Amino acid sequence: MKLQRYAMLALVLAAFSGLTFAASTVSVGPINSALCSVKQIVVAVLPTLALVLFFLAGLAYAAGQAFGAETKAKAQGWAMSLILGGIIGIILAVIAPIIIGAFVPALSGASVPIC
Repeated sequence: MKLQRYAMLALVLAAFSGLTFAASTVSVGPINSALCSVKQIVVAVLPTLALVLFFLAGLAYAAGQAFGAETKAKAQGWAMSLILGGIIGIILAVIAPIIIGAFVPALSGASVPIC
């Protein structure tokens, strides 16, 4: 029963998405430039930030080895969180240009990416 409701909702949303995209193609210049600037910021900042997070994770892990068991466990938890944040940053830096590149030509009507 729930699956049918979700399927019907998806069908309705898919039916009206064409109208939404057709109505939103009136002024796309600012949208394209905003998406391109987001892509440039993501590609420039996130890999560097991920590298800094990996470095801080190594420092936290190494510093935790000098303390007792409780502090060592906390430092290892912090290090794992920092490593996970770095991995997510790298994944976002790789995926963001692909996703934005798919939207920019669709918004501008061009067949090649603008940014």
